[in-house]
Amino acid sequence: MRPWARGPLLPRFGLISCLPMPLAGCDRPPAAPTFVFFGSYFPAWIVCAILGVVVAVAVRKLFIVIGLDEVLPVRLIVYASLALMAAVGLWSLWFGGSPG
Repeated sequence: MRPWARGPLLPRFGLISCLPMPLAGCDRPPAAPTFVFFGSYFPAWIVCAILGVVVAVAVRKLFIVIGLDEVLPVRLIVYASLALMAAVGLWSLWFGGSPG
């Protein structure tokens, strides 16, 4: 018997048949949302990420005025989480779906 023919056939066939599955999503009709800036395509997720950072900076300034910034336990994580929530929220409102 040849060395490559040892073992049950079904597990090997199952593994080989699952290999092209990740490529199944490559033929979706809707492409990634993009904006055209000066003739080049710009991904929409970058716009949402930049706007999320802008929202987090604005909220930080509001927290400083209120006095809440001084009592935050881990400021970096709080503001990074605010930026992420704002970016995902903007994506959801703008494009009506999840970013993934």
